[in-house]
Amino acid sequence: MLKHASISAADLISPDPHPFKWRMGVKPLSLERWLLVDQERDTDLEEIGRLIDAHRDKIIYCEPSALEGCDELSIEVLQHLRQIDDLKTLEIDDQQGRAPIEAIRRVVQEDLCLLERRPEGWTMTACAVAIPTQWDVPSKYGKTLDVIHEPVPRYDTDLSQPMGTFFDRLRPEAPVWRANRTLTDDPSLRLAPQRRHHPMRDDITIKNVADRVWLRVEYQTLRRLPQSDVIIFTIRILRQNIASVADHPEKLTQLVSSLTKMPNDIRDYKDSTWGHAQLIRQWALSTGRVTKEELNES
Repeated sequence: MLKHASISAADLISPDPHPFKWRMGVKPLSLERWLLVDQERDTDLEEIGRLIDAHRDKIIYCEPSALEGCDELSIEVLQHLRQIDDLKTLEIDDQQGRAPIEAIRRVVQEDLCLLERRPEGWTMTACAVAIPTQWDVPSKYGKTLDVIHEPVPRYDTDLSQPMGTFFDRLRPEAPVWRANRTLTDDPSLRLAPQRRHHPMRDDITIKNVADRVWLRVEYQTLRRLPQSDVIIFTIRILRQNIASVADHPEKLTQLVSSLTKMPNDIRDYKDSTWGHAQLIRQWALSTGRVTKEELNES
């Protein structure tokens, strides 16, 4: 049986700052929780393999300058996963003609991005992103952090300079993690970008929203590799329906409170999340899962 560090989507709920401001919100990462392994590993990797086979050009990107970093990443991945009893003999199948980043992606449950420091800024020179959360991966190929985040409102004022400085100062011995959350009525691993602004389904109501809407959390990590000096950004998708999140009353209160306090420009950017949050708030109040006083206090 696979045994490894386990984290649920609800575990990663935390309150947003008030008034709202984007923040990196990074925390120190214990390397035993760098790549997560759970009972869904085989199922996830089968689906990811099918996605890569069907959509390789939309998932895999690798510039020649990234090869050194990919080689070092491959070593780190194997060292990490081979600590698990069932994976002690794991190998990475680096088939001829397959980009190294693809071969690595096929053995981990995380999407992978590799960033190099260039004069114009930190640049994504390789990636294997099979299960994005409503973002168009090919449009980010070879782009800097600032260009990658152009669609995000307030990025210029809240994050551009702090993020660049953070990446410059990230040390190999001090990896970090952070989390990013979305509400969706689609529990699929891969969420196509066109789903971002779809209207909420008419058949989702206060009565069924807890079962039909999912908290989708990106568990993200950042590591600087000492030899190649690249930064590895990993994204692990964690999913939990709202009924399950409600088993943790404090977390549900934090989630509902933060999401229903989003300012207008952020609501427009995360409109599907905002719409689901309103319905979840009504459900939570009507069922006594939370009270107005608790929401105001959180």
